[in-house]
Amino acid sequence: MSEARSEDGPAEGVFSIEVVPPARGAGLEDLFAAVETLLPYGPSRVSVTDHPAGPPDGTPLPGGGFARSGPRSKPGTLGTALALQSAFKIRAVPHLVSRGANRFAMEDLLIDLHYAGFRELFIVRGDDRFYRDPGNAGSEAPGSGYSCAADLVAHAAALNRGEYLPPGGHGKPTAFRIGVAGYPEKHFAAPNKEADLRKLKEKVDAGASYIVTQMVFDPRRYFEFVAALREAGIAVPVIPGIKPLTRASQAEGVPRNFFVDVPDSLLRSLEEARTPEEERRVGIRAAALLSEELLAGGAPSIHFFTMGRGGATRDVLDLVFGGPEGSRVRGASGVREGLR
Repeated sequence: MSEARSEDGPAEGVFSIEVVPPARGAGLEDLFAAVETLLPYGPSRVSVTDHPAGPPDGTPLPGGGFARSGPRSKPGTLGTALALQSAFKIRAVPHLVSRGANRFAMEDLLIDLHYAGFRELFIVRGDDRFYRDPGNAGSEAPGSGYSCAADLVAHAAALNRGEYLPPGGHGKPTAFRIGVAGYPEKHFAAPNKEADLRKLKEKVDAGASYIVTQMVFDPRRYFEFVAALREAGIAVPVIPGIKPLTRASQAEGVPRNFFVDVPDSLLRSLEEARTPEEERRVGIRAAALLSEELLAGGAPSIHFFTMGRGGATRDVLDLVFGGPEGSRVRGASGVREGLR
């Protein structure tokens, strides 16, 4: 299936990247160096993740268990996004987490983002791993919080219409483009794929204008996912997420942490590599072939999960496009001679 490229979504460039803020107490130097590595290739945006700390220690969770507290290990989402936007004149996209958020505090943050010149947001529910008992983490508290990510999407969309919480009433509209996450292999907390699809449609109906998928390693998963979305009436652009795996240990750890499958052929190739350098070459080539198949099949762009490092993504882009100039050509999806 071919995914139509749409001007309604983030289609200015052939790829975007996702970074994590520095660990508490660290500087931005390494992150800046990683972004600078990829700037010549023309990324359309830099997405900055958020890592909330969870509710106060000892807070009972629905179904049993207690919340974990403590300082955030990686604070600074807003500061990192501002610094990237200022230093590199690139579109930075801060992540916002609905879990545990207060509506009034979130609206204040949305106003700050609007004043600071941000025109794009990426909204997620939040990671259950920030809780002691993720199986019983449940939903956010009723009242001033959000029951799910779609509620926060609806809140941001309301501000785009100039609708503020009381006592604000009607005011100046914001202009946020809203992205949300999709899961080709189903979100681990969803009871089934159909229920997960309904949740995603709620987010789109609430005001999301594009979807970025959880990391995929098999192009068929992406195209089947897009087909299911279209059948469900979800028409927004769907951008596949890619994480280059450069070590066999990553191929074993990623499924545990992100609830995705790694193809056995890739795992075996990484395991059979005789040196770390060969492992890296195997992983880069696999990610390049995957990128090429996705773009050739009609994916609007590629989203790379860099984890704050740019070398692997740069090497993938070099293989697919032959260098920075090739990656800047919109729609260039031919692989360099010999990659296959």
